[in-house]
Amino acid sequence: MAFILYDLETSGLNKRFDQILQFAAVRTDADLNETHRFETKSRLMPHVIPSPQALLVTRHTLADVDSPSRQSHYSMVCEVANVLTSWCPATFLGYNSIRFDEEFLRQAFYQCLHPIFLTNTNGNARADVLNLMRAATTLHPSVLRSGLEPDGRPTHRLGAMAAANGIITRAFHDAEADVDAMLGLCRLARAGAPDLWSTFLRFSSKAAVIDFVRDENAFAYFDYFGRPQVMHFLTRVGVNPNDANSHYCLDLASDIDTLRKLDDEELSRRLTQEPLPVRRLKVNASPLLYPLWDIDADRFADFTEDELTRRAASVRADPEFMSALSRAATSTAPTYPAAEHVEQQIYGGRFISDADSEFARQFHGLPWQDRIEIARRFQDGRLRRLARRLIFFESAHVLDDKERRLILDDITARRRGEGRYAAPPWTTIPKALAELDNMEGKLADALRKEFLAL
Repeated sequence: MAFILYDLETSGLNKRFDQILQFAAVRTDADLNETHRFETKSRLMPHVIPSPQALLVTRHTLADVDSPSRQSHYSMVCEVANVLTSWCPATFLGYNSIRFDEEFLRQAFYQCLHPIFLTNTNGNARADVLNLMRAATTLHPSVLRSGLEPDGRPTHRLGAMAAANGIITRAFHDAEADVDAMLGLCRLARAGAPDLWSTFLRFSSKAAVIDFVRDENAFAYFDYFGRPQVMHFLTRVGVNPNDANSHYCLDLASDIDTLRKLDDEELSRRLTQEPLPVRRLKVNASPLLYPLWDIDADRFADFTEDELTRRAASVRADPEFMSALSRAATSTAPTYPAAEHVEQQIYGGRFISDADSEFARQFHGLPWQDRIEIARRFQDGRLRRLARRLIFFESAHVLDDKERRLILDDITARRRGEGRYAAPPWTTIPKALAELDNMEGKLADALRKEFLAL
């Protein structure tokens, strides 16, 4: 299967309310030989105020990211969707992408009425190269070295990792340069640690993860944040009834006999205390998993492979105990209030229907004046609102005066943090100016002048 390595630069770190400003991707064959390359940029959406810190990192001014020479965000996202779709099927690779880039990409597709789950549906898979680097530097330090911060601390930041491993690229915090650095690191991992590379790719598929944790009585899970113990030995005991992607796995190093004696209330309380006896494994987040026979003996610590297998078998043979663990884990799972803003509702409602998906497809191909009727026909209120906003952004003159004024007033209030947006979760002009108060240098001074003029 082909690979698509991608990276993006954004207006800030807020995955729901900031936006992509630059997108770059390289498509390779199965051997990581480049076959296609793509890079594009967009200007700011009218309602988005960028974080000054984000601009400082990429060394851009407001004039740069709002230049008329850049295409609109909607135009860029349509271009990205078309290019990526033409490159599929593929395995999508990013750096810290599961938590960051992927969420920005999904949000962009959502706000621009494109299929949200491009990277892990229709034969595609996804994996996070940051996780690969953490495993490589921990399990195969002769193959890849950790990067170093200026104070000498080890780091897995992309730029530092590339520098530590002899990969020469252009300036970082440029999406295209970062893709090149990531590709170089993947080539080193594939050549020097082929077994790790194979494992990394195997579990880029959610179906492969589900099959593995279901069929293996006991298995190892690489978790860098468990240092100094990075291998945790688990057995699956259940699935979150409210989230099929969250599987509950018992840590086999736990005091299983004591856990068995606890009632539901006691068990729920114990599951919130360190060391956590139950881990929530996200099967759609490309975890690194291993069968026990594939683990070096010195990684087993307090238990042998045979002991772990016996402990797992005793748990699996006790469905009442597994059910109690699952109930307790579900009772301690976080709950979230209903999302107020449409950007936050990307996962909050029902899946987009086939009928609305067809309306969205039609929306992209019609003249702007004809898209008004399509916007009215969406069954999903989220899509109706997003469609009206896109029409205003791209061709406001097709809307009547009253609607244009309502949307413009709403944008003004959002940017300033006024009226019903008095305490918004996004960057406003006052928030940006407050952020600039803690920044120094010529670029910060230039940004301050620009933000004061908004």
